[in-house]
Amino acid sequence: MFDETLIARAREMVPLLAAREVATNASREVSEETIDTFRSAGFFRVLQPRRFGGLQGSFGTFSRIVEELAMGCSSSAWVYAVLGEHQWIIACFPERAQEDVWQCEPAAVASSSLVPRAEASAVPGGWLLSGKFPFSSGSRHAQWAIIGAFAAAAGGTRHVRYNLIPMSDLQRMDDWQVLGLRGTGSQSLLAKDVFVPEYRSVALDALNSGDTPGRSVHPDYPLLAAPRDYLVPFSLPPVMFSLARRAFDLVVPMLREKVMRASLRAAESETIQIRLAETAAAIDAAQRTLNSGRAHAVARVESRVPITMEERLRARRDIVYAQQTLRRSVETICDMAGTHWVYDASPLQAILRDVLTISTHSVANPLLAMAPYGRHLLGVESTA
Repeated sequence: MFDETLIARAREMVPLLAAREVATNASREVSEETIDTFRSAGFFRVLQPRRFGGLQGSFGTFSRIVEELAMGCSSSAWVYAVLGEHQWIIACFPERAQEDVWQCEPAAVASSSLVPRAEASAVPGGWLLSGKFPFSSGSRHAQWAIIGAFAAAAGGTRHVRYNLIPMSDLQRMDDWQVLGLRGTGSQSLLAKDVFVPEYRSVALDALNSGDTPGRSVHPDYPLLAAPRDYLVPFSLPPVMFSLARRAFDLVVPMLREKVMRASLRAAESETIQIRLAETAAAIDAAQRTLNSGRAHAVARVESRVPITMEERLRARRDIVYAQQTLRRSVETICDMAGTHWVYDASPLQAILRDVLTISTHSVANPLLAMAPYGRHLLGVESTA
């Protein structure tokens, strides 16, 4: 389920990533040196199929690597999570598409802009796509991009398709000036009448059902039969879990020395003691939710049992709820730290900015997680 050697390798990188984090945020992109370090460690091979030189590994290993890397640099971990997870998505495409990506360049990776913001027009042999597609984390280091777009279906309805496009067919827009996750280089991608062959497009519904063309290409890899929305909660979200742990580790020694009004030490305040204990309990509970949910989901996928809609919705519900708990915990930590975190040089401020930014992402959005689960409980047809 977990490759402890790779996870230990990620843990050993934490001091290096921590030393680079300020510079990474200042440059607004992860450095080529860091990407090379990940590549040399074999991290981008974890979810890549064996046929193309990958490790064909466990999603649990991949998720744990993300979590470890985030203890050093959240932006670097985020970019790894994106580029690493997309190896799985590429493997879900038809065989010819996978060969386009990896046949001549086995180390190729893809960034993305997955939320559909434009419509792909049907043309002979494929689709034509134009538009601006934001939030493409790590795009500087990617040779390909996976772009989500609406496409017309029979009866006039629309569905979402993921389209695999060479980065050379797109233009990167330097618009990543943001609150947090500053080092992810999540720039917008511009497409103008880009042709996407039919074989380089796959329906999102197929990905979420686990019934994709890639499943028959790699029949010995159980990950390719897994519903994508069942495992996605364990891809990017581990970054926030590590950020909360980092914030807690910073505030405890700070509170031991902090002097409050009338020379009262913070450590002697029963209010501080209670808030700190409650925050520790909240973070620990959230971590247990991640650990147990991830282990259960990975075991289910690797045993090749059918995954129910209930399981898919519950996995997302639990991790989103845990992330909301973590956000409140980090805000409480900053409150206890007092004025310290308002300084731009404070590592607590950087953590809070990252947590607030992650909270805007769909992987942490309570409405997108709770409403589908509530509909399921009430027997209302779900669009999930």
